[in-house]
Amino acid sequence: MSTTTQVSAYISAETKAEVEAYVKRRGIKKAYLIEEALQHHLQALREIPEDLVIPSRLMLTDEAMAEIAERITREDQPTGALKALFRD
Repeated sequence: MSTTTQVSAYISAETKAEVEAYVKRRGIKKAYLIEEALQHHLQALREIPEDLVIPSRLMLTDEAMAEIAERITREDQPTGALKALFRD
């Protein structure tokens, strides 16, 4: 029989609401959902090459954020390479 350990973590109100709604819909315990989610995530980290894992949150400098905002608002025409990609 395996032993269990309690883990405490701060999560956003939105995440908490999603967890509570999910466990209510599925009729499972929060502990089960969290254990399964952690096991799934850790397995993925073991099996997927590290350079292919995209973080769920990215930290940007002010300069990088300004460049992204500028690119989003630009009305550039698609490049030939992009058009070819969508044709395929």
